[in-house]
Amino acid sequence: MDEKVKRLLKVYSELDWDSRKAVRDFIMDFEKEEYSEKRKINESLNKSLGPLMTNTCPYCGK
Repeated sequence: MDEKVKRLLKVYSELDWDSRKAVRDFIMDFEKEEYSEKRKINESLNKSLGPLMTNTCPYCGK
């Protein structure tokens, strides 16, 4: 299993039931979107959260 997937599963398993449901709902909605909308969602998440833990943003340091 990929390390990113393992990290995701660890964090997911530590969420409460309502938060896990919100994640599942987001994934279901995300997978239904067209590529261009998925890209917008990814850009928005990157701006608000920064890149994944394996990377650091050269601009904000996140």
